[in-house]
Amino acid sequence: MVAFAPGGGSDRSARVIAQALNELEAGFDVNVENKEGGSGAVGWSTFLSEEGNGNTLLVAETAINTLPKVYDVPFTYRSFTPLVMFAEDSRIVVAPKDSPYRTCAELVEASKNQRVVAGSSGRTGADSLVVHELTEEGASIDVVPYGSTGEVLTALLGGQIAAAPASAASAKPYLESGDFIGLCTMTEKRYDDPLLGTVPTAKEQGLDATVTIWRGVLGAGGIADVQRDYWIARIHEAMNSQTYRDYLAKDLLIPANLSGAEFGAFLDRYDQRMQEIFG
Repeated sequence: MVAFAPGGGSDRSARVIAQALNELEAGFDVNVENKEGGSGAVGWSTFLSEEGNGNTLLVAETAINTLPKVYDVPFTYRSFTPLVMFAEDSRIVVAPKDSPYRTCAELVEASKNQRVVAGSSGRTGADSLVVHELTEEGASIDVVPYGSTGEVLTALLGGQIAAAPASAASAKPYLESGDFIGLCTMTEKRYDDPLLGTVPTAKEQGLDATVTIWRGVLGAGGIADVQRDYWIARIHEAMNSQTYRDYLAKDLLIPANLSGAEFGAFLDRYDQRMQEIFG
């Protein structure tokens, strides 16, 4: 299950993991079900009903930490079983080619005196972290939430919003076509890519702003240890596949491999950081 609409980074990661698992030919067939709505709340609330079911997997990311900090929902990340964190991601901020802003620093400065509208995939996911970081640097941005990154970029193309955070993989085709320009990346260092590497980081523009999100697989709450261990082992096998390696390269992701209790400890630390931001 993935709690966001088709076309975004969460959906893509779910489909890659499903494909890599199916390539194992281990006697099961993994299908992806999208349960979008409520910035992830619909899907994650639905997954609660799978308590004890070892045949269900949830591909999730940072928003499962942040959503309960903002809304009254019946779950937290602790409602589910940590299996494997398989990648880390960041964001790039893009704008239409004819945008009056050429950098994130210019966008921040302009927003102090005029209305700036940005899109966001959900209210509490990676995109919201970008807006938070820019707000901390003095920006005043009105945010329009959408169901997925794909919907955000479509709105940007249509002139409904002025700027948008997006995954590097989602934004790159539009940068290649010349429809968008890159205002900044939220990475510590520039992307190791001929095109994206030309976009400066927010830090290079004098903004103390970085965003890193995690991507991982969780099991239902209350599953048996043997079920947890089984899926950790299968996911590790899937991560040895060319499908997974191609995904990391194409989507410009940072490889990660935390599992079981180690993944759980990471989530605890990450949640403390999100509490500082959204609490």
